[in-house]
Amino acid sequence: MSQVRKRAVKRVMICLVVLLAVCAGAGIFIKMRADQKEQQRLAQQAAEQAAAAEAARQQAEAEAAAKAAAEEEKARQQAEEAEQRRAEAEQAAAEAKDGIEYGDCIGTVWVEGTEVNCDLYWGDTTSIFRAGAGCSADNGCVMPGENGTVFVGAHTDTYFNKLFDAEVGALIHLDTIYGDFVYQITDFEVIGDTEVDKCRWGATEPSCILYTCYPQGIQTPTRYRYLAYADPVETDENGVVPSSLPGMEETGEEATAEATPAPEEPAA
Repeated sequence: MSQVRKRAVKRVMICLVVLLAVCAGAGIFIKMRADQKEQQRLAQQAAEQAAAAEAARQQAEAEAAAKAAAEEEKARQQAEEAEQRRAEAEQAAAEAKDGIEYGDCIGTVWVEGTEVNCDLYWGDTTSIFRAGAGCSADNGCVMPGENGTVFVGAHTDTYFNKLFDAEVGALIHLDTIYGDFVYQITDFEVIGDTEVDKCRWGATEPSCILYTCYPQGIQTPTRYRYLAYADPVETDENGVVPSSLPGMEETGEEATAEATPAPEEPAA
């Protein structure tokens, strides 16, 4: 009986071992399956996140490209509009310039850092000098903006009395009905009224000379002249580049030409 019992116990033990082994194997299998499913889930989640990120990137790129294209188109339209306005302004300036006659008021002359600020006329007669500054139309002189010498004078006891306050480097503004032109003072000189070789008459390079009688404030005839030499701030092959043209200013009104008496002999 003892042997039978031993064999039965042994079989039971073997069955328990087998059962435990089977259970352990089943647990391992279940764990592996669970891990595999978790890895698949994580991989799918990562793929979905990557796809979402790529879609977001592509959308951002598309939006950026659309914005850039819109800005480029806007800039192009603005450039076209600005070019059209400038062309119209240049045409208006050319027509205004072509319509100027001797004795007309063509704008203003003013010098930074001084009180010089007065009307500018085309011509240099006695009546013009009573009204403002005169731009010589003779002796090979030119209009503001052209290649050559712009020779502008006024009386020392009135409109150009404060010309003596100007310093080298100061800017001269000739704001005309056909454009605004800027020159920078380079030098000053006192000359005799016969030293016309120092007036740059007939020169082809663009420049501007403001002149008045010397000494300052004198009201009687004098044989001396005070000259302020200036060069244009910017030029191209056509002459002085205008700082602005009629119709191109952000604010302000255009100067208008005013008729004056018939030409007279130039003032001394």
